Amino acid sequence: MNNARYLMLTHDGLRRLVEQYLYREVNLIAMRPFTEKQLCSPLDPSVRYTPFLYGLLPGDNRVFSLRPFCIPQDLPVIYDWIGEYCSVPGSNPFTPVQQLLEAYHDLLTGDYSQSLIAEVGGKAILQIDIIRADQDEISLKEDIQKGDYCIHFLVSPHFDEPIGFLAGALNSCLHSFFSFPDVWRIFCKASVYDKRSNNLLHEAGFRLNKTVKDYPGTINIYRHDHVPTVT
Repeated sequence: MNNARYLMLTHDGLRRLVEQYLYREVNLIAMRPFTEKQLCSPLDPSVRYTPFLYGLLPGDNRVFSLRPFCIPQDLPVIYDWIGEYCSVPGSNPFTPVQQLLEAYHDLLTGDYSQSLIAEVGGKAILQIDIIRADQDEISLKEDIQKGDYCIHFLVSPHFDEPIGFLAGALNSCLHSFFSFPDVWRIFCKASVYDKRSNNLLHEAGFRLNKTVKDYPGTINIYRHDHVPTVT
């Protein structure tokens, strides 16, 4: 992070807001919500939980891991990512720090959502939120059933890898989500003009469910169904 960006973070009060939380590490394996196999259970936003999923991506020797979002550690990273995306001409206005903080706090402490960070070799490459579909705006566009969830994701602008690599990381996340017994279908949407996200979802095994009008434009809604393992 360069000096200009560091000063911007300090000026906007990000560090002051983050420091309201006591940072500590906790072994997630010992946490009750995950031992009960409930993916969307309230967690402490101030804790850096150990990953609950490790693996090697196909054709790559780097370690992939998935863990809950930690506000003290990860909010500055996401702030930086959004700042990079919003610096592109014609992009949406930058999200205020307080709004980001409250959004991730709500996702982590709710009983219908979870916010996660995917890392490769210890470096964050993907931030992904999973939300029970009846609590997400996707419910306005789809006939939601029990076991339906929706994901939203943000890819690091500093991670320049082939789309197949990122699709492998997203596939690993989906494999973990479908291991929870209450998750049966996962929806995701992308702007029809967002070629990277559409290609990523195709590569990760999503299929196009419908294309609909949505503010501020037209979106593709994708769906991925759970396929039970035959034993």
